[in-house]
Amino acid sequence: MYNVRLWLYISVVFLLIAAGCTGEAGTSEEGDTSEVEQEEADKEEDGGIANLAEALEAQDVPQTTEELIAYPAGPLSGQYFDDNREEIEETLSKLPKIDETPEQETVKAYWAKLLSLFAEDYPDPADLLSEWKMTEFGNPEWNDPRLQFKENYNVEIILDASGSMANVIGDKTMMELAKEAIRDFAAALPEEANVGLRVYGHKGSNADADKKVSCESSELVYDIQPYDEDKLKEALDQFEPTGWTPIARSLEGAQQDLADYDGENNTNIIYLVSDGVETCDGDPVKVAKALSESDVTPLINVIGFNVDGEGQEELRKIAEAADGHYATAQNQEQLKQELDRSQEIATKWIQWKLDADTENINTLQERESSVHAFKNEWGEKKSREYRNLDEAIHYLSANGHIPHGMREPLRDLREKHYNLVNDSENTTYQDLKSVARKSFEEMEEEIKEKYGQNAP
Repeated sequence: MYNVRLWLYISVVFLLIAAGCTGEAGTSEEGDTSEVEQEEADKEEDGGIANLAEALEAQDVPQTTEELIAYPAGPLSGQYFDDNREEIEETLSKLPKIDETPEQETVKAYWAKLLSLFAEDYPDPADLLSEWKMTEFGNPEWNDPRLQFKENYNVEIILDASGSMANVIGDKTMMELAKEAIRDFAAALPEEANVGLRVYGHKGSNADADKKVSCESSELVYDIQPYDEDKLKEALDQFEPTGWTPIARSLEGAQQDLADYDGENNTNIIYLVSDGVETCDGDPVKVAKALSESDVTPLINVIGFNVDGEGQEELRKIAEAADGHYATAQNQEQLKQELDRSQEIATKWIQWKLDADTENINTLQERESSVHAFKNEWGEKKSREYRNLDEAIHYLSANGHIPHGMREPLRDLREKHYNLVNDSENTTYQDLKSVARKSFEEMEEEIKEKYGQNAP
């Protein structure tokens, strides 16, 4: 009996020991599993943060007037939310979805992304000075010899015929709108003036296989000569938008076109019309600078036609390198307005040839009128930007794309930005009103000091 009890006791002790070992092993396995799961969760969280940061990547939010003016226009700017709702909502739906109210840094990153989409292209005071140089062409106040009238007046238009000019504005392609504007412009020139038309990117296609052919295409389709309606129509009918964008090559061609028209005896003006950046590996900034310093000494005007932020930045650099004028034209009317400046100059040139009084070509009243137009443009863009950002925040919140608790912090950042825009509008307006009464040298110095080195 004792032996049986002893055996049972030993068996129970053994089972308890075995159970204890099994429990420890199980605890160890569970611990290992928990650690692995935590490591995976940490990795997912880190990856999620990295993906979020990448999705919200955007240029730093402007903090000063100078930074605001330099900030690139967003792809959704220029139109009110209701007028472009489908595209805007599609773009917003692709932004990262936030389920819970995030940290402030994430809110700021989200705001920066929203601003980069809707930021308007606010006017630059330096561009207004450049515009005054054009509208006051022939004024003895300007010491620049390019701005003084000579015996002959020549205008060459360099037109982008790359594939993107087939994009539609309203019910017509950009190329159709540009051709109409050029035809109207040339017809309005004085009979004594000469006009020429060079196109580029009009051969091949925008496919990689045709890049070489297209990038070598730059042609003077209408020689430098007085306006002839039939000849110009024939020239305009020769090409359609198709290929790449060899801007540098076209500027080199323009220098050859005007080689017989030296700057000493000729007022030479070039208009480069493009809807995008150089895509043929050329250096248009370098070429533009060389062209402006050549014996032709042309005044180079660059018009960004319905161009995006990247395109505006490069085209502006071309104008700056040539000490010329840059302007953005979002539609045909604005394109015509820019070309009309040259037609107005040509009219003044005729007056100069007839020994008319050119001392008071432009008055203080005209300058002040353009300052008011500057302020009106700024105010319109300010209002549209504010409303679009408000609509965007409401849309994201109402559709569950961001949590309700994120809406107000975003609106607070929008208000902060609006205050900067509003203060900058008032500051630039007062500065321009002040400098409008000064000599060009004083204007240039003051604007450069306050708004950077973009002044003409």
